[in-house]
Amino acid sequence: MNSAESLTRQIQQSVDVVDLISRYVRLARAGRDLKGLCPFHREKTPSFYVVPSKQIFKCFGCGVGGDVFKFIQLREGVPFAEARRILADQAGIRLDSPGASRSAAGEIDRADLARANGWAQKWFARQFESSAAGEAARDYARGRGLTDETIVAAGLGFAPDSWNSMVNAASAAGISDRLLVAAGLAKSRDEGKGIYDGFRKRLMFPIRDNLERVIGFGGRALGDDPAKYLNTPQTAIFDKSRCLYGLERAKDAFSEAGAAILVEGYLDCLMAHQFGFRHAVATLGTSLTEQHVEVLRRHVDELIVVFDSDEAGKRAADRALPLLLTQRLRVRLTSVTDGKDPCDFLLTSGAEAFSELLNSASDALEFKWSQLRRRFHESPTGPRRVEAIREFLELVERAVDWGAFDPIQRGLAVNQIAKLLGIEPRDIHQRLTPSRARAASDEGAGRFDVSARAAGSGDPTVLATREILEVLLNEPGYYERVRDHFLPDRLPSPLREVAREVVLLAEQYGEFSIAELTARFEDVALSGCAIDLQSAGLQRGNYELSLDGALASLAATKRDAAMRVGLIGLRNGGATDGAVLPSGAGLSELVRERGHFLPRKLRRTPGIGDGAGAPPSA
Repeated sequence: MNSAESLTRQIQQSVDVVDLISRYVRLARAGRDLKGLCPFHREKTPSFYVVPSKQIFKCFGCGVGGDVFKFIQLREGVPFAEARRILADQAGIRLDSPGASRSAAGEIDRADLARANGWAQKWFARQFESSAAGEAARDYARGRGLTDETIVAAGLGFAPDSWNSMVNAASAAGISDRLLVAAGLAKSRDEGKGIYDGFRKRLMFPIRDNLERVIGFGGRALGDDPAKYLNTPQTAIFDKSRCLYGLERAKDAFSEAGAAILVEGYLDCLMAHQFGFRHAVATLGTSLTEQHVEVLRRHVDELIVVFDSDEAGKRAADRALPLLLTQRLRVRLTSVTDGKDPCDFLLTSGAEAFSELLNSASDALEFKWSQLRRRFHESPTGPRRVEAIREFLELVERAVDWGAFDPIQRGLAVNQIAKLLGIEPRDIHQRLTPSRARAASDEGAGRFDVSARAAGSGDPTVLATREILEVLLNEPGYYERVRDHFLPDRLPSPLREVAREVVLLAEQYGEFSIAELTARFEDVALSGCAIDLQSAGLQRGNYELSLDGALASLAATKRDAAMRVGLIGLRNGGATDGAVLPSGAGLSELVRERGHFLPRKLRRTPGIGDGAGAPPSA
């Protein structure tokens, strides 16, 4: 047996197949073997088996099987040589010297990227611990309440305010410029001569995969950089739409807790761990994706999502709900109080209060309905309740149109919605069943028809909001002017999704380019919709005039609505369901301005004319 074969066997014997696969899949005892949901295809009933006595795995659903090397090859999408390197690293077995790429062709592989990130994490940690410049990072971390134990366990670091400190240190360690750029640690200069540090003056959060390799970083600005958080760009081993912060530590606590906690920020996750909630994970500054949920579904049956209590948190909840409703995973939602995030809530209220918050989490449908009822002032009847029901059903309808509900899920959801709203299940079912015509139209459409589907009904509110969106896609600087009037939920899909991302970018960065917007969409059709809207706004031009007209239209529509509710209320003896209405001469003036007339019955009602007891008759 040659040395390479001997080394391969040593690696294989050093890595237990159960320990390895348990990092990716929640396994349950099945006789002498273990089983779980297959990580290589979607399934409802576990058909993936691990055989400890033979150190192999086999899926009877999709047919894949093999040993530890084969599992890594399939899961990581790498050739055997790289799977061998990955497992050697895990076993602490040295194959060759660190530094530049070691593939035969000199190409950079995934193991090289992980090794470069691992070196960078140690370098950032040294800057945090001992450099004078790192004091700002130390003060910030401790000022947010992190203990030294938490800081060390998380491997926090500091990126100095320098253009080449890390690059120079990496060069001295034998790491090539090409590898630093490929790992997202450095960027090439525009002139094409040399590279510079990708992270500067930031508190660094290392992000690890299931194998506990460092695959990327999140950097929190310590200065006045408008980009508060900066993540590693997408690489061969890092994709923020799939990765979850803290998963490598939380997965061991999932089975004991029986659930996962999902929060929105790095500090929220670390503080949860610090207070004993080690089953918490966080998204990486991005919306919750189907890939995130799929990863969690392999580990737990229940997910508790904790949102911030501010407006951004509410928008995050709205974006996540259509996705969460379609997953075969019990999902409960809650939000912290008093404008806090989970990190601050834990520090001020403690672990017991956070446990109560988690226990109070409600089902995804109940959570949204409760939000809407509060927004519409708990109105039991009247136009406000109708509007709340309409918005709620539109949310669910978007999830159903997504096509992810199976018949059993659909029936359970319909019954639950009917109970929540006090409406007959058959009425809910009829509303949520897409017509064949619409299904055929959607199936045959290669992209969104912005002009037809978006403009749709000719609703003046929709048209005015769309016009504002077209302006913002060309001139985001106008957002401050329209912030209080631009409400994305007024728009139909797919404009609604585009508008929501516009708001997020405008709130976070102020100015942004159309390319920066489209980069946030995984769906190419949404990118096409954004481009079409931007082009329509560009062709129209006259942005100031367009905004003036759109805002005036929204104001007029609002006055019309107030008048209609007012007239109905007066006809019914003054009940207006809480609406703020014009009174006296103001109502009559509004009627004349809009070209309408009061019903004959109301013309004799005292006190609503200009002194004569009734508005002028026709």
